[in-house]
Amino acid sequence: MRTFLSIAGHRKKFSRGAFFVFVGFGSHMSPCYISMRDMLEETQFAVRIRRANLESALRSAQTCVAGRPAVPILGYALLETEGDNLSIRSTDLTQSLRVTIPCTVEKPGAVALRARRFLDFVGSLAQGEVSLSAKGNSFVAISMGGLRATMPGLPGANFPASFVPCTEWMARFHPGALAGLIGRVLPTIGEENEEGGLALGCALLRLTPAGVLMVTTDRYRMARAEMRTGTPSPEDRDILLPRRLLRTLLSLFPVIGDAPVDLGLTEKAIFFRGGSYMLAARRVAGRFPAFEPVIPSWRYEVVVSTSDMLAAVNRLSGFDDNPVAMILFDIQGHTLELRARTPGAYEAVEQLSVEWLGADTRFCLRAHCLMSCLPPLRCAERVVFGIPDRAAGGPQERVPIALTAKAGDPYDSLYLLMPTAVTRGAEERTHARATF
Repeated sequence: MRTFLSIAGHRKKFSRGAFFVFVGFGSHMSPCYISMRDMLEETQFAVRIRRANLESALRSAQTCVAGRPAVPILGYALLETEGDNLSIRSTDLTQSLRVTIPCTVEKPGAVALRARRFLDFVGSLAQGEVSLSAKGNSFVAISMGGLRATMPGLPGANFPASFVPCTEWMARFHPGALAGLIGRVLPTIGEENEEGGLALGCALLRLTPAGVLMVTTDRYRMARAEMRTGTPSPEDRDILLPRRLLRTLLSLFPVIGDAPVDLGLTEKAIFFRGGSYMLAARRVAGRFPAFEPVIPSWRYEVVVSTSDMLAAVNRLSGFDDNPVAMILFDIQGHTLELRARTPGAYEAVEQLSVEWLGADTRFCLRAHCLMSCLPPLRCAERVVFGIPDRAAGGPQERVPIALTAKAGDPYDSLYLLMPTAVTRGAEERTHARATF
C-alpha cells in the first residue's frame, strides 16, 4: 500500500515501513523522512577523530583521487578502521595512497565517501572532535558540537582493492635528501608515453653499493643527480619511477616530516612508506634510454656566477616570441654575451664576466631548458658550462653542452643541453649572428 501526503503545497510519496516526523521547534518545523529500516539497522561504522588530523589526511589522499573518473567510485575515499586507527585510502588505479591517523573506534567498519566534497565540508568545521557513523545504507552521520549532517556513501566492499602488500623493502632514505634528489631531475622528465619501448615519462632510479643515482630526459635535455646517503644495495638495481609518482611523493614530504622513507617493490607495484603514509604505483613496462654514452667530456669550461646567469636568462627569455625561445651564447675571452631577439621587433643583449681559456665559441640554447636547469643549482655560487671539443667541429655537429655546479652541490648534479648553431673562431662570427 502506497500513500501520498501533501505538506506546504509539495507532494511527498512514502512507502510502507516508513513514517514522517517534524523536526524543530515553534514555527521552525522541518519535515523529515525516516525509514524503519534505518531505525532497525545496526551501526556498521563509528569513530571519533580530531578535525585537524582528518582534514590533513583527506587533503593528502586527494592527490590520488581521479579528477574526472570514468568509474564513479574512483572519486571516493575509503575510510576504514585498523585497530585504534582510521585508514583513509584513495586510488586512480595507477597509484594509491593510504594515510593512517589515530582515532577512537566505537564500531569497526568501512565506508567510502566523495573525497572532494567530504574534504571541503571537513575543512569548514571548527577545531575539535568529529564523530562519524554509518549504518547499513552507507549514509554517514557527521556530528560536531551542535552540528548534525549526513552524506551519502558507498559500502567499503565496493572500493577497488589495493596493490598486493609489499614484503621486500630494499632502501631507506632521509625525506629531505630524497626530496632534493627528485627536485634536481624532475624538471627534465619527458611526457608520460613510450616511444619505441623507451619510458621517457619516468625517472631512472639506480641503487648501487656507493649510493643512489637518478636520471631523467626528454630528448632535448638530460639530468643526472646522485647522493651517497640511503641504504646501499649490494648490486646495481634499476627502477623506473613514473613522473606522477614523483610529484605525489614530493607533495607528501612536508607532512611526512623527518620520518625515514622506505622503498619497496613487488612484481607489479612500487611502494614508498614514510611515517603514517603509504604510496604505491603500478610498475612501468619499458626501458630507460642508455645515458652513459651521451655524457660528454670537455677540456674547456665557462665559469660564471649562478645568480648573474639566472637573472640574465630570466630577463632575456621574454625577448623571443617564437614558440621555442632561443638564447645565443657568444664567448669572447673573459666576456660572455647573451642575446635574444624577435626579428623586426625585440632584441636584448647582456654581457657577463666569465672564466674561459678556449677559443671564441658561439651556440644557442633553449631558454626554457636553461630556466628549468639553473634554479636547482642556486646552492652553488658559480656554475660551469662544459664545452666538448667535438661541439666545435662544425656548424651542423650537435653535441650536448654540460651544465653543472663549480662546487657546493651535494647531489653532483649534471645537466646536458642540446645546442644549435655551434660555431668556433672569429671568422665565423658574422655568419653565426646572421643566422640567429
